[in-house]
Amino acid sequence: MNQIETTRFGKISIDNDHVLEFKDGMIGFHTLKKYVLVESPAMPLVMWLQSVNEPDVAFPLIEPWFFKKDFKNQLTDADKHSLNFKQGHALKVLVVMTIPEDFEKMTVNLKAPVVINLSNGLAAQGIIQDKTLEVRVPAYEKFNEAVATLSVSSQSENQAEQNNNEDWSQVLYKQIFTSEENRENLEKSHDATV
Repeated sequence: MNQIETTRFGKISIDNDHVLEFKDGMIGFHTLKKYVLVESPAMPLVMWLQSVNEPDVAFPLIEPWFFKKDFKNQLTDADKHSLNFKQGHALKVLVVMTIPEDFEKMTVNLKAPVVINLSNGLAAQGIIQDKTLEVRVPAYEKFNEAVATLSVSSQSENQAEQNNNEDWSQVLYKQIFTSEENRENLEKSHDATV
């Protein structure tokens, strides 16, 4: 277990097995290759892609289906290479949010999703060649709807889950990287089309 200093979350402990590697970095941040996912209780549904090497760099990520129900991510050959993708690998697709000071002007980038290969910890941000997708999709209204739905479902969850002290990334990685059943379920999910 190592500790890294971050601007948003202070000092956090990370497990090296949970570090995501971007061979080509994120768009505009090509020299930063290593990131971890961090959950922020202040923003449910949002996961932060925190740079391991640069405390100031963290990207808010969210599921694309909150904003486009039929979202499809077709992997290019370059994406497959960056992810060292092999048939049967489980992929997770998230999109980058922009959260300005005026929260009502938040947007999501459906044109350049982040794809995480859950089978090997490699990740890539690709560009989808689909003219119907936009870089700045207004997100405030749909985000609020998703949070409201989460709040209602959270109230009905059992108390044991509410008392769980582990953060989201630890729970996710334990479930994904250690459970063969979860890998099989994720492979069948609709997160990415190959």
